[in-house]
Amino acid sequence: MIDFRYHLVSIVAVFLALAIGIVVGSTALKGSVLTGLNTASKHELRTIKSLYAHNSQLKNQISADESFAQAAEGSLLRGLLAGERVVLVLAPGADGTTVDGVTTALQEAGAAVTGQVVLSPQFFDTGAATEQQLQTTASSLAPAGLTLPHASPDPQISGQQEAAQVIAAAIVSKDGLIPTLTPQQTQHILTGFGNAGFLQINGVNGNAALAGQATMAVVVLPATVPPAKTAVSFNMALISLTQDLQEASKGALLAGSLKGSGPRSAVDAVVNGSAGVTLTTVDNAETVTGQIIVAQALRELLNPHPTPAAYGVRPNAAPSPAPSPVASPSVSPSPPSRKKSRK
Repeated sequence: MIDFRYHLVSIVAVFLALAIGIVVGSTALKGSVLTGLNTASKHELRTIKSLYAHNSQLKNQISADESFAQAAEGSLLRGLLAGERVVLVLAPGADGTTVDGVTTALQEAGAAVTGQVVLSPQFFDTGAATEQQLQTTASSLAPAGLTLPHASPDPQISGQQEAAQVIAAAIVSKDGLIPTLTPQQTQHILTGFGNAGFLQINGVNGNAALAGQATMAVVVLPATVPPAKTAVSFNMALISLTQDLQEASKGALLAGSLKGSGPRSAVDAVVNGSAGVTLTTVDNAETVTGQIIVAQALRELLNPHPTPAAYGVRPNAAPSPAPSPVASPSVSPSPPSRKKSRK
């Protein structure tokens, strides 16, 4: 028989050999491993510094471009929308700075802004009670000659689609000289939707009424994209309203900030084709450049047989600056240039 001490000595020898191997191996590899790690670390540090420098350069370039756009805005926009009347329709959470910048750009282009229609979160609620209330309100306020559809293409937002047709008929028309509705009729419709909690009106100089019907419209997205759970219905309701405004006027478009125009936004749904409709969109309307493009894009929609397009900086969008239309023949005096810097 093999003595137990032999087993013990063998086990101790095995573990001793392993310990010696680990010590010898780590000692032999330590230098090369550290050298490799130091080399990789220095390479990553150089890459990070290079990216920071490039990022700083891009920021300076964007700042310079914005400064140029602000300085050239009057010349670029003068007379483009002379004689047109534009209404702004704001989704819940629309960025105030973006709205102010777009308003100023429209005025620089010679347009008269009739006011703002501010949609409430309740307008986008797809609960059965809200859908019924929207349909009832729309039916009771629909002006003579406007036939609401009996069946909606999208049952989930049937109430929003019916309401959109009535609201569009109230706030825009194709002929600014001979409005389709009187100011009293327009105010009656908007007051009805306002009393039901679906919108409110911010008129010119603090008035609670729009300054008549507009000939064109800009629909401004929320500052951030809607939650994933409600994004589809929210976007389709906003797109449906923009489509009705487009059909009832000389032109309408969707505009939003880069953050608000990202994935899950109404602009993204139009540009990627998932919405199944064609509309003009601007995805960088928080910038001076984007605000100029909003006015220029509206001018493009005044051309015979215009082709809606996506403008901005996101994938599948025509790069800024674009488009560059020629000013309308009847040029009106341009408003004073902006005195404050905008971002």
